[in-house]
Amino acid sequence: MARCSHAKPFCATAPPRLSRRRRQLSANATSRAVSTSKARLPALNKPAKPPPPLLSRPKLPIPSTTTATDTAGDNGCTKKPPPEVAPAPPSSSGAGDVLRLMDALGIPPDEEVYVSLLRDCAGAAEVAAVHAHVFATAGGLPPPLANRVLLSYAACGYIGAARRVFDEMPSRNGMAWATMVSAYSDTRSHHEAMRLFAPMCHEAWDLTDDGFAHAVVAVLRSCARAGELRLGEQVQALVVKKGRVCGDTGSSLVQLYCESGGLHERARQVLAMMMVRRHCQEPVPEAAWTSLITACHRDGLLDEAVDVFRDMVSARVPRSSFSLSSILAVLAESENRQGWCGRQVHADAIKRGADANQFVGSGLVHMYAKQGRLADAARAFEAIGGKPDVVCWNAMAMAYARCGRYREAARVMYEMKAAGMNPSEEMTDAVRLACFR
Repeated sequence: MARCSHAKPFCATAPPRLSRRRRQLSANATSRAVSTSKARLPALNKPAKPPPPLLSRPKLPIPSTTTATDTAGDNGCTKKPPPEVAPAPPSSSGAGDVLRLMDALGIPPDEEVYVSLLRDCAGAAEVAAVHAHVFATAGGLPPPLANRVLLSYAACGYIGAARRVFDEMPSRNGMAWATMVSAYSDTRSHHEAMRLFAPMCHEAWDLTDDGFAHAVVAVLRSCARAGELRLGEQVQALVVKKGRVCGDTGSSLVQLYCESGGLHERARQVLAMMMVRRHCQEPVPEAAWTSLITACHRDGLLDEAVDVFRDMVSARVPRSSFSLSSILAVLAESENRQGWCGRQVHADAIKRGADANQFVGSGLVHMYAKQGRLADAARAFEAIGGKPDVVCWNAMAMAYARCGRYREAARVMYEMKAAGMNPSEEMTDAVRLACFR
């Protein structure tokens, strides 16, 4: 009898039986996934709120730059085009922000606010912003604000905008003329400064003594830089006529003749005039004496330079590091090998506390080295206060090298390198040459 078999029905097979360990791992993974999805669902259902919108800054009113004439009503009168304000980006802080804040609050700024903002402006952009705001609110520049805007543009070195403000002023006072002349001289536009000085003398009747002095100092500096000695002589005649040969004006005249070359006698005449005119109640500045001493030293007139310094001491003019270092450079090259004048200058420097100055100390070291007094040079070098500069180190090393003390020169060079300074090529070559001897 044939074996009969029961066929299994065709259906989905049962899943494979897993081990106990695998069942536990799959259950844990499923529970974690469900918990994570449940925790993330609230975040997905509630999106984050966007940040509140930022408030825009109130716009600064800028005058229109149309050049066409606009008719006003039925009268047919034309409006004057606004001045060309210097194109500058709006400042992120400073005067521009203050004016925008006052406009947003509805507070009209007065003249004192404008003057204070112009005084504190740090650049031409802020000056241009204040200039535009003044013109937009007041319809023009009042004379006090015009002078302040002109001075602010000149202080920032923006000579083009300053000249436009100067040309658009209906009435120019003496301070405006003096400011413009000084601005041209400071920006090295010497011919423009000299060209503007002549009409200033004819039109600026209300020019004060201080304004006149500033303008004269500026134009004399331009005459010296441009080599216009003839105009400088005319300015001197004007100064003598007004009785202002004193202070900075007299010093500028001395400097003019010293830089012109070969005019030391004229410079000494100006010094004599400055000492005679007692009505100015001003002592002769040290800069005038120092300029003449330096000019004599440059032209090789060493004895005359020493005489000028003696006259300076006789006039009881206080000496500083500038005049002392200038006369020490003269004494280092003079034929006074005994060094009496140098010792007197050294004593004067100690008396005034200027021997610790680096310029005076290097001058003393150089002078004593030229005279062969190395011990005094070493003491002057040690008396220099603070950290000696490269000039002092080079002067001391070259003093030893010139006198044949090459070991000391090499020691100074190594000490100089240890102090973080590089010796000069002349000193390095002198020490190397000594090593071969």
